[in-house]
Amino acid sequence: MNGGLLRTLTPLGWLAAFGLVVVLILIVGRGLGVRWDPLHLQARRLEAVQRRADQAEAQTAARALEAAARGRQVEVLDAFHQQAEAVARATATAETRARTADDADTPLDPARAQRLRDHDRELCRLAPAVAGCAAASDPS
Repeated sequence: MNGGLLRTLTPLGWLAAFGLVVVLILIVGRGLGVRWDPLHLQARRLEAVQRRADQAEAQTAARALEAAARGRQVEVLDAFHQQAEAVARATATAETRARTADDADTPLDPARAQRLRDHDRELCRLAPAVAGCAAASDPS
């Protein structure tokens, strides 16, 4: 009876039978661990995943560096503010002592006053952003 079945298949039947055999071979091959990748799609996917992993690692390293730099910047800024407060306290103390000194109302020697003004102008030239340096533009 099998011989009669083989003779009665049409070309479309032969094509369907061939397709069925190919599918069965592929299923059995997959089950046995055989991989067929003629376009190397798996390798391309692996490369793409590796690139994304490398990019993620680089971005993570960059974020870690940014966080470390931000921490150092905060430390430097805190130190600057502490110094500024210390200078302000020292200045206030010196100003209070100068105003309450015995010779606070005694006029300065004109040459000494000029040296102090010149020194003040030089300081303002070196650090124009310092408060009170608007006097540096005075021609006196």
